[in-house]
Amino acid sequence: MTLQDTNNDQYFMQKEIQEWLATQDNFGKELWEELVYLRHRPLKKRKYDKQTQLNRPVAVFSKPERLKNGMGTEITLIIRSSACSWAKSKSGGCTMCGYWNDRAPESITGENYWNQFQVSLSKNESLLKDPSSKIVFKIFTSGSFCDPKEIPIEIQLRILKTLGEFSTIKEIVIESRPEYITKQILEQYRPLIGNKYLEIGVGLETSSDFIRINLINKGFNFNSFLAAIDLLHSFNFGIKAYILFKPPFINEYGAIYDTFQTVRICVENNVDTISINPANIQMNTLSNELEKVRQFRSPWLFSLLWLLKHSISNEELKQTRVICDPSAAGKERGVHNCSPYDESNDFCLDILHKFVETQDIDIIPNNFKGSCWDEFIYEILL
Repeated sequence: MTLQDTNNDQYFMQKEIQEWLATQDNFGKELWEELVYLRHRPLKKRKYDKQTQLNRPVAVFSKPERLKNGMGTEITLIIRSSACSWAKSKSGGCTMCGYWNDRAPESITGENYWNQFQVSLSKNESLLKDPSSKIVFKIFTSGSFCDPKEIPIEIQLRILKTLGEFSTIKEIVIESRPEYITKQILEQYRPLIGNKYLEIGVGLETSSDFIRINLINKGFNFNSFLAAIDLLHSFNFGIKAYILFKPPFINEYGAIYDTFQTVRICVENNVDTISINPANIQMNTLSNELEKVRQFRSPWLFSLLWLLKHSISNEELKQTRVICDPSAAGKERGVHNCSPYDESNDFCLDILHKFVETQDIDIIPNNFKGSCWDEFIYEILL
């Protein structure tokens, strides 16, 4: 059995993971073993002495954000769930993902999830009730919102129904692996949200099956993503592609080329939103282990701005929204230039924020100056 021979929509369900593992070559098996080890190494340090922790999310925050039709406000809820099914499997999950560290124990219940959601509503009550608000409500589980084994289906529907009742909420964003985006679940979502725009984010990471499967260990192929696009659009829902800028084992120039190609392919396939996510180094990941031995660093801000400048046109931005909100931006473990202390970091981040707000690539200059730029040119030409 090969990836190409298998039904894309069903292949990576939990019951098939063991079978897929048996088909992998020695490199694939060794990678999975290393990832499983890294996932479980921090287990001894985790304590859930207080049941109240299960009733509180990892984080809730609000900030200005670009909506489909101009600027508004983002409310983000990061739910503490029992973790991504792929990360919990014998695959060990993705090579760069450390969200496993924030998982809840398996004993967490649907009511715990509902209580976490209620915390987000309480913290943003005035914003939600302000008639002048234009809100995009984002729910991240560090896994798949659509996976009924992660978030019970009755809780999924209860949450969406509640969000659908707020007139101030214009957009709802959730995330899922493509195998959980099914016709049956979308049919249940559709009547709950009325005329609100629902977008489901998928961690595509790259258009290259080789990189996604062998270097990121994502566990699905590009055809699964294409099927999700068609299915979501048939319900008038949107799809967001998360693109990983600079996976492990790829140098700066290779990462620029791969992300450029991926953006172009996403635009050509009518992806509604592209979120470019520069790699940040998270604990208990393979990226972290490579960084320790100086075999990996997060990408340069100069690279990121070059990508945004050249991978999409202003005309295309009228149809496809491009966003970028890097974690640990300007810091050693996040996207930065030659040094976290170089003044070019703040300069580049200011340009990045203005681009996301305006969706105008003319905000980004054609050339940069300074010793940090010279060092960058030297590195990508190596």
